[in-house]
Amino acid sequence: MSEGVQQISNGVKLVGETLLPGTSLLMDGRVKEGAAHVAVGLAARVLLGPIGWGLVAANSFANSVSNQGLVGMATGLAGDARNALRREAPQQDEAVDPAEQPVEDKKAGTVTKAAPAKA
Repeated sequence: MSEGVQQISNGVKLVGETLLPGTSLLMDGRVKEGAAHVAVGLAARVLLGPIGWGLVAANSFANSVSNQGLVGMATGLAGDARNALRREAPQQDEAVDPAEQPVEDKKAGTVTKAAPAKA
């Protein structure tokens, strides 16, 4: 499907979601998921009002266009951010055995490798 047709299709799905949550999934032929979103959307409208209706509609639309619901998208974004922070964080140097560190003799003005510890 061309990009222009895809954008028009997504626009129609979005308008459909404002009328009834689950519309975009029904348009995709995913009848069970669409029917579930319709039922949950109606229950959310009764219990939570327009915010519940909107959340179910947003989840249905996200699931239709990306095959991931809102929770999956948020989890993916959090994981991506965590991985990006790990890549940017400075790596700690490997632990160095104190016996391997050089010892400075201030009197003689020399630096020598420490003698191995005796057990």
